[in-house]
Formats: sequence, structure tokens, C-alpha cells
Amino acid sequence: MNKKSSQFNILQIYLSAGSHFITDIYQSFIIGLIPVLTLKFGLSLFEVGLLTATSVIAKSLFSPIFGYLSDRQGIKYYIITGPLLTSVFLSLIGIIPNYFFLLAFLFLGNLGVAAYHPASAAIAGHFGGNKKGLGSSIISFGGIFGNSLGALLIILVIEKLDIRFTPLAMIPGLITVIILFKLIPHTQEKNTGDNRNLFSRIKRVNKQKWYRLFLIMLATYSLHIMWITLVTFMPLYYTAANISLINIGVILLFFGMLGAAGGLLSGFIFDRHKKGNFIIQVGLTLAIPFFFFTFKTSGLISIILFVSGGLFLVSIAPVCIRMTQDLMPGNMSLASSLILGLGPGFAGMTMIFLGKAADIIGIEALVKYELILIMFAIVLLFSFPLAERGPGDRKIADK
Repeated sequence: MNKKSSQFNILQIYLSAGSHFITDIYQSFIIGLIPVLTLKFGLSLFEVGLLTATSVIAKSLFSPIFGYLSDRQGIKYYIITGPLLTSVFLSLIGIIPNYFFLLAFLFLGNLGVAAYHPASAAIAGHFGGNKKGLGSSIISFGGIFGNSLGALLIILVIEKLDIRFTPLAMIPGLITVIILFKLIPHTQEKNTGDNRNLFSRIKRVNKQKWYRLFLIMLATYSLHIMWITLVTFMPLYYTAANISLINIGVILLFFGMLGAAGGLLSGFIFDRHKKGNFIIQVGLTLAIPFFFFTFKTSGLISIILFVSGGLFLVSIAPVCIRMTQDLMPGNMSLASSLILGLGPGFAGMTMIFLGKAADIIGIEALVKYELILIMFAIVLLFSFPLAERGPGDRKIADK
């Protein structure tokens, strides 16, 4: 790594955060459109769950592939291609004529997200200097902000114009692609990781490090199971409570924004104290009562509890990314893609079955069962320090 990349490069951090903001606006369009599409196509909860499952699987399970390629070929290509695919395909879902074409466009558009995310997250590892946790949180903040705002923006397009005008939404994405092409320097293209011996390096990683990676993945999986369930079904839950579509968009905005703000704080704390497992445990623990009592109350109190739960749940995401990058310092994009990819990807696959479960037992009961999974992850994370100093870690990291 050169001298420039060893320092905190504010231009690259904020450029990544800004493009992350724009890219993730598009991936949440489907959340704002769920109540409309449910009526348009007569969807069951299973079919609604399949919409978000398709999105998450495309942008998550394919993320490690793009992360590996990004480490080999350079992050610039993927930072540019990602928002191009995402803005074009996901801006068209409002005018798709049937459910199966809708699934296809969701899949293709979210492949762009899969291409973009690992490369963008790796910027914090390469240009964060001694503030990598803060850099990762700033970049995550941009994405979570966009993800939170996207549902409201597409709702406003529908309410003020018409669903036929959703293709106009691709314009900011195309402008972003042009800016990235101009401002991402060619010196940033090549990742410093040596990927020629990637698989042999993976085989040499000791059991303690694998166990730590498993614990982080479990926390990420638990986080995203709850996150995906809530953003998928709560719009329908609040619609049934006679809350307007625009107000639902505002609720989702505050849910994500509080989580993004919490992520900035968690990144700052991680940089100072390096107690990532403790930060994750605290965030998950505090989220549990808020989501439990969301369904035990109604009206404004229920909404306040819901968005407050988002503060603690979403805030741990950047810490999970940074902890994984520390475990795989020679392959920043691949490390990022494991958290941005496999954890949410498996959660998306599980969502296929959870949609059917929601049809049978209801949304409230489903959330309660998921809270049990979160409690299991919290308990298991107490074993993280026991494996934190396994023999051979430093030797492998330095190779």
C-alpha cells in the first residue's frame, strides 16, 4: 500500500459514501412499491417475501464472486458498473407487466448492487488510514441513508406523478456513473491483496480464525433476517393499520437513518476500543425489547418502538464488516463481500420459507421466533474472546 492510501483519504471515503447512497436508493424501491404491487398482482405474503428474497439473493450471494474479482482486477470497474446496472433495471420495476418479469428485473438490478458493494466497502480498508472503522461507518451511513430514503422517494414519484414515471428515477444513477468515471483515479484500480494463492491461503487459516468468522457471520445472518423481515412486512402491517403510503415511507426512512447514525457511533467506538463482539452483543440485545413491544402497542408508540429498534439493529452492520476485514487484511473486497454477501444471502434464501411461514402464523409470531435466533447469537458471541488469539493468526495475516 502506498503512502497516499495509508492515510485517511477523505475524497475517496466521501466519494464512496455518496455513490453508495445513490446505489442503495434503487435497491429499496421494491420496499416502497410492495403495497402497490401487492394490490396490482394480488400477491400473497409468500410472493411478497419472494420479491425481497430475490433481491437479497442476487445482491448478496453473488457478492463474494464480485469481491474476489474486484481484488484481482481493481475496484474501479465494479464501482462504476454497479450503479449503472442498478439504476437502469430497478428504475423499470414500476412499469413491469407481470410478476415473473418483476422477479427477473429485481435479480438483474441487484446484481449491480452485488458488483458495487465489495469494492466500495474495500475503500475504507485501503483509504481509511488509522480510522478504518470510521471510514467504514461513513460509507455504510451513505448506503443505509440511501436504502432508507429510496422507499419514500419512489412513493413520492407514484403519488405526485404516476407509477409509469418510475423510469425517470434512473437519471441520478447515470449521473453518478459519469462522476465516478471521472473522479476514481486509475491508481486506485489495483488491490494490494495477492489473490494468486487465495485458496491456499484460505486453507492455511487456523481454526480459531474460522470460528471467529463464523460468529461474525452468525451475527450478520441474525441481523439481516430481522432487517429483511421488518422492511418487507411492516409496510403491509402499517397499511392494515390505515397508515398512508407516504407516512410508511417516512417511517422506513427514520428506521434506517437512526440505524445509520448508530453505525457512525459504533464505528467510532470500534476504532477506539476494538471490542467489536461486545458492540454487536449490545446492539442486538437492546434491539430485542423494542421489536417485541412494537407488536404489543399501537399507533405512534408502536412506530416509535419500531424505528428505535432500527437504531440498535442496523448500527452493528459496519462493525461486522470491519471485524471481517481485520481477519482477512490481504483481501479487503473479498472480506467485505463475505459480510455484505453470504450473511444477507443466506438470510434472503431463508426469507423464501419465512414468507410462507408469515402466511400461516402471521407477521408478529414470525418476528418473535426471529428474536430467539438473535438471543442465540448473543449468547454464542461470548465465546469470541476465547478464540481471539489463536496461534498462527499473525503469521497468516502478514503473508
